[in-house]
Amino acid sequence: MNAIGKVSKMVDKVSRYVMIFFFIIAFLATVYQVFSRYIINSKMLLSTFPNLDLSILNFPWIEELIRYLFIWIVFLGIGIVYREKGHAHVELLLNYLPNKWKNRLIFIVECINIFFFVVLAYLSGKILKIISLQVSPSLNINMSMMYVSILVCSVICFIHSIDHLTQSHARLKTRDLPSDEESSLENFIL
Repeated sequence: MNAIGKVSKMVDKVSRYVMIFFFIIAFLATVYQVFSRYIINSKMLLSTFPNLDLSILNFPWIEELIRYLFIWIVFLGIGIVYREKGHAHVELLLNYLPNKWKNRLIFIVECINIFFFVVLAYLSGKILKIISLQVSPSLNINMSMMYVSILVCSVICFIHSIDHLTQSHARLKTRDLPSDEESSLENFIL
């Protein structure tokens, strides 16, 4: 495994741990929100204990926190799925090409992806400059903390794409195609 492959693997591992951590916080916050809404604020509890003030247990910012955690989860998930080549894609053309052209097409697609991730990173940087003065309504945090997830996703996908490109370049040299990209039609005919 080359250096960029090791970096890609490490970035993927960190992304997974952060995403799992955000999932746990979002899950616990959601459970608490449901408990707060339907148990603490229930008419039965309020009528049973009329002098008990449970409003201090209501956190109006928790819904916003859950929403922002899911934004981060989605953008980290994009990078994780991209590394595993799990996004939906059309393989119609790829299935009918000979191996020599399949490898070239895969190489070209990765070059286009790299260009796209660079443009996305650049544009998300511009958005961060614009949004940096905005503050979230409930949490009172800078909104750039949410929009930086786009930039982080772009950088993660860029690293994974460079790794895919180096793997594709190595296959071009050896004219080999990975087994997961072989067409089922060719296997059926053989």
